[in-house]
Order: sequence, then C-alpha cells, then structure tokens
Amino acid sequence: MTIALSIFALLAIALHVYIWYMETFLWAKEAGMRTFGMSREFAESTREMAANQGLYNLMLAGIGAAGLALFWAGQSAVGAALMYAGIGSMLIAGLFLFVTSPSKRRPATIQLTFPLLTVLTLLFV
Repeated sequence: MTIALSIFALLAIALHVYIWYMETFLWAKEAGMRTFGMSREFAESTREMAANQGLYNLMLAGIGAAGLALFWAGQSAVGAALMYAGIGSMLIAGLFLFVTSPSKRRPATIQLTFPLLTVLTLLFV
C-alpha cells in the first residue's frame, strides 16, 4: 500500500508542478493559450493572476512532497497530515472546478484523479 501511496502522491505532485509551470511561464505563450483555450488578449490581461494561482499549485505540491518525504522518513503521522493538507487541497480544488465549471470537467478530472487516489490510499495505510 505504501508503494501505491507513493506513486499516486508523486503523480499528484508532479502534475501540480507542471500546472505551476504552465500557469507561470507558458500562460501567455502559444502552448499555454492552446492548453487553456484563451485568446492572446485574455492571457495577457490575466497573466499575474495565473502566476499567483500557479504559485498556489507549487506550494500545494511542496506541502505534499514534504509530507511524503516525512512519511518515508518514519514520521508517518506528520507526513500523513501534510499529505492530507497539500494533496487533499488539490483534490478539493479539482472537485470545486468539476462542480462549478461544467465546461472544464475534463481538466478537473485530470486535476483531481491522482489526489483522490492518494487520499483514498492514505486512508488505508
């Protein structure tokens, strides 16, 4: 179970680091505009907001990574608490997007799948 937990957590962390990269560095570039379905004008006018949002994604990934590292270092209670905080927040954000934005259900599902698997696995470790 701990191997599955680690794989799911690492995938959730990696995805949110990638989202940070997209929102921070590619938002107003062709790849970012295509990925997020934006016009150049919209991308330019929301660049700072996206970078701020990206930073939140990076911080959640960092909290999850710290939790996973502490979990493997023998501090399982502290590690689990940090994973619930960081990766659980990823899950909640993905669920919120899924519920509130029907047109974004596909990206929401991508965003929430690995966090959901991590949290469910964490319940049984």
